[in-house]
Amino acid sequence: MTTCATIIIAPSAARRGTLARSSVVNATAKRRITATAASKTLSSSSTFKRESSFFADHQKVASRIGKGRDAALTTTTKTRSRKLVTVHASDAKTPPETFAAAVATSEKKAGADTMSTFALSFTAGALIGFGGLLLTSVGGSSPALAAANPGLSNLVKGAFGLPFGLSMVILTGAELFTGNVFVMLSGLLSKKVTQAQVMKNWLVSYAGNFAGSVFLAYMAYMAMTSAANPAPAIAIATMKATTLPFMVAFVRGVLCNWLVCLAVWGTMATTSVAGKILAIFWPITAFVTMGFEHSIANMFLIPHGMLYGADVSVSQMLMGNILPVTLGNIVGAAAFVAGVHYLAYGRNK
Repeated sequence: MTTCATIIIAPSAARRGTLARSSVVNATAKRRITATAASKTLSSSSTFKRESSFFADHQKVASRIGKGRDAALTTTTKTRSRKLVTVHASDAKTPPETFAAAVATSEKKAGADTMSTFALSFTAGALIGFGGLLLTSVGGSSPALAAANPGLSNLVKGAFGLPFGLSMVILTGAELFTGNVFVMLSGLLSKKVTQAQVMKNWLVSYAGNFAGSVFLAYMAYMAMTSAANPAPAIAIATMKATTLPFMVAFVRGVLCNWLVCLAVWGTMATTSVAGKILAIFWPITAFVTMGFEHSIANMFLIPHGMLYGADVSVSQMLMGNILPVTLGNIVGAAAFVAGVHYLAYGRNK
């Protein structure tokens, strides 16, 4: 029994030795694994820190770039705003600058060839005729309004008609005789154009305006624009050609072109289309409302009424209206627009 026990015990001791060695090996392996894991953890932590640091730096750079871009955008916006303010502020010319623009325009007109001037004058006469036709079709065709409220009727005639015509003349660069009187005399007084150049411009533009106005009167008649109610056209033509004494027609022509040339002056004082139209509206509305006489508009209104049967002869039209009104238009532009503003702004230059 003792021997057997010994035999049994001996293997147990050997096994215990093996187990002890295995435990040592396992412990060593665990320490190695733990050390490796710790090393990997430290490495991962270090990598994470580096990546975190990289992203933090990147965010800082992006933030700086963003702030720089915002600052640049703000600066650009402010600069653009200042430019817009500057543009709007410089849109309106001062009166001396406007007179200088009129003188410069006279030089351009003086250098234009005859055919160009005549073509643009023809269109100007027709465009003023369109305005006269609109005046006749709206204000002139409202007898109930005229009877009930003559002042309002005259205002309607003034607002709907000739402001449209002059707006189209200015925006297309057409040659209107009444405006050219002011412009060319401004250049003559400033010694920038000659008398011969002034007379040439006046004669060609006057002839072209007359041709264009009469042409449109005939076209409107052929289109039967007033056929249903020709009475307003006939009444306007008869009143203008047969009822005005010479001096009355002359003075109304003076007052008319004083205002017309102030409208032209206003269009030269601005570079914007809206500004030009607004500058035209008030003076032209005023002269029509107050019953003044414009020679080029009458070159349409009187023939238009004659075509519909107005009892007016050609000599009555020319001597009773066109001649005195034309002379008045010349005096109004020469004395009260070109002359006055030359004395104020051009004489010392």
